[in-house]
Amino acid sequence: MLITSIRAQSLRVFYIAGFILLVLVIADKPVQAQVYESLEDTTVYFKARVLDSVSREPVPFAHIINTTRRTATISDTLGYFYIKTSPGDQLQFTAIGFAASQLMIGYTILRRNLIHDILLEPIIYTIEGVRVNPLGSYAQFKKRFVTMKLPESAYTINPSVLVEIEQGTDTLDMLIVHPMSPVTALYNLLSKEGKSKRKLHKLLEQEEFERQVSFKYSPDIVSKITGYTGFELYEFMDFCSFKKDFLLDATYYEITQAILIRQQAFEEFPEK
Repeated sequence: MLITSIRAQSLRVFYIAGFILLVLVIADKPVQAQVYESLEDTTVYFKARVLDSVSREPVPFAHIINTTRRTATISDTLGYFYIKTSPGDQLQFTAIGFAASQLMIGYTILRRNLIHDILLEPIIYTIEGVRVNPLGSYAQFKKRFVTMKLPESAYTINPSVLVEIEQGTDTLDMLIVHPMSPVTALYNLLSKEGKSKRKLHKLLEQEEFERQVSFKYSPDIVSKITGYTGFELYEFMDFCSFKKDFLLDATYYEITQAILIRQQAFEEFPEK
């Protein structure tokens, strides 16, 4: 009788223990699901620090964007930041000198109440070389040349001549002079005023020549044919040194062929 009672009590304890264990096993999943559900419905602060992946130095003023919520923040001078997130949010990290990075916020990250390390990979930017021309473009050089201020001449100019210049008198008519005295000829040859007139005469002749050939030979046309721009374009045109008679008499096709031939020689030239 006693043995039977002990066996009955043992079975009762065993059944009770098994029932409790079964209840715990069944209850484990709902509890965990409840935790995840609370995290999903809750907005929490994600705290982290942005670091250089190589030197482990802090990355200040990095941009952190929650692309899911369309919110953003910036890391401080020590790389720390915090931002509101929920599970499933996407964070994007950008900083000057570093490759962009992304992070998906998951349940595990939010359940760990830690300051996470965000490592950004440094990158090197390649910058193309820049050629500096102190003279500027041809148009700028011509404008500076024309507007250049010369020292005052020691000789005075007849006021009537100045009036005619201000009224727009054709300068070429002033330069084509009739027989003059030796003193006047010497003055036009050696004086600063005479030198300025000769410079102007040459400049006007050059502009007239450029006008006559502009439809078949000009910096714009040469640039389209060769692909050169800036200082290299005018350096190439100076290298070509086409004769004026050739440019005046040749067709557009002949000039184009001559440019391509000179370009090949220009590319092979050891020092440009």
